[in-house]
Amino acid sequence: MGNYSPEQVSSIIKGYELLDNNGDLSTLLSEISRCDKCSREYSEDRADMPINCLVRPLPLAKLAKEDGFCNYGKQISKEDSSLRELFQENLKVKTVLKKLGSGKFAIGINPWLDRCMLFKKKKKTKLMIIGIDYKHFPVFHKQKKNQNFPIDSYQTKNNIWGPTWQNFWKNLLKQKDYEEHAVNDFLKRNGVFITNSMLCFGGSHASQSHFYGYLECCRSHIAKLVKIVKPKIIVSFGQYGCRNVASMMLQGGNENSALQELSKSNCTLKIMNSIAARKAYREGIKVKYDSRTMTFWPVYQPAYANMHKYKGEYSTLRRLLGLT
Repeated sequence: MGNYSPEQVSSIIKGYELLDNNGDLSTLLSEISRCDKCSREYSEDRADMPINCLVRPLPLAKLAKEDGFCNYGKQISKEDSSLRELFQENLKVKTVLKKLGSGKFAIGINPWLDRCMLFKKKKKTKLMIIGIDYKHFPVFHKQKKNQNFPIDSYQTKNNIWGPTWQNFWKNLLKQKDYEEHAVNDFLKRNGVFITNSMLCFGGSHASQSHFYGYLECCRSHIAKLVKIVKPKIIVSFGQYGCRNVASMMLQGGNENSALQELSKSNCTLKIMNSIAARKAYREGIKVKYDSRTMTFWPVYQPAYANMHKYKGEYSTLRRLLGLT
C-alpha cells in the first residue's frame, strides 16, 4: 500500500529517461550526486552544511540501451531496505551519515518529482516548479513523520505529502479538500517537473532555516535542469525560490525590471502584488531562456496557512495553464 511496486519504480525511471536527450540528464544527475561546491565555497565548520544524499545518479542512457529499468529498480529496492534498517538502529545523525555510503533517499531527484515521473508519458513539460529545499537531514532523521525512503510512494502518510504539496494543488485546482485523483489526472495530462533551488538535504536542525548562499551554489545545476526540461511555465515557491529563479533568469540574459526587483528583494510577496497589478505582467513575466520563451510566475510558500491575501496569484497561474 505505502510502497511503489517494482513496476512503478521502473515507470518512474522511464519517466526520467524521457527527458534524457543525448544523455544530458544522466550526466547532470551524476554531477549533482557528487557535488561539493557548498563545502568548497563555505567553511565545513558551518553547522548547517548541506548533505548530498538525496539525488541519485541514474545511468539513464545505459539503462535505456540495455532495457535495464527493472533490474535497476531492484537495486533501489535493496538500498531502500538497507536505509530503513540503518534508521531503525537509533543512531546519532553523524553516525548515520558515516554509514550511508553512496545511499540516496530518492529514486531520482526528490520524492515529489519521482511521483511526477510516475505519470509522465511524453517528453514535453508544461509546468516546472522550483522550491527552496527538500528537507533538513537532522530533522528528517529525528522525526519519523518527515522520513521518506526511496520506494515510499505518495500513499505513505507523512509530512512529505503534507501542507506544501496539498495546499499548492488545492489552490491551483480550486479544491475545498485535497483530492488525490484530481492531482494524478493533472500530472498525467500535463508534464510536471518539481525540483528545488537546493538539491541536497539542508543541514540545519531548524526546519525553517535557509542560507541563500547554498542556493547560489546550486544555481548552475538548476539552470541546466531548466535547459533540459524546457518548460512552458516556471513557478517558484517562497521568497528564496523567487529570488533564485529571478536571478537565474537575469543571468540568462533577460533585461527585465520585474526580475531585477524580485532578485534583490527580501519581501518578494509584496513586490509580486505590485507586479501582478501592472498590465504588462497580468499574464505572467515573459522570459527568454536558452533561446526558448517561457513564463515565470512566483507564488508564496504553500505550506504557510496565513497567506490568504496572496491567493490571487493562483488565478493568473490557472489562466496560464488553461484551467479557467
